[in-house]
Amino acid sequence: MATPTSAMLEAVRRMTAEPVTNWGYLDADLTTILERYPLPDSDGLAPDAVLWAGNWDLNRAAADIWEEKAATVAADFDFAADGGDYKRSQVYAQYMGIARSFRARRASGVVQMIVEPKPLGAVRLEAWVGNLSELATEGDYG
Repeated sequence: MATPTSAMLEAVRRMTAEPVTNWGYLDADLTTILERYPLPDSDGLAPDAVLWAGNWDLNRAAADIWEEKAATVAADFDFAADGGDYKRSQVYAQYMGIARSFRARRASGVVQMIVEPKPLGAVRLEAWVGNLSELATEGDYG
């Protein structure tokens, strides 16, 4: 099974402003997060294919990390003391804004719509209207 490359891990580190130290997100943590979001590789092979070369959605992983970082400061509150006005909630808002930005750049997918219940033999698929209480038949539309 393919695993994310060191270049991918470094890219996610840069995207999330994550330092390379012994605290925070280790390479194993980043690998675990990246492995949640496999994508088809450059040859178009799906992640469950035997010869899949490995490709992951870095933007989606970065969004998850920013949301986790936001969760760590969610309880911070604004306060005023000694003539100062401290807006600690801005950190949470900034983290969530960055997460939304990366989430908007995630890889798009395909959703296959399946008509249920299956249309009867006399029903043309293009004539199927899902919100009608009765089935449309060939004679109703032509």
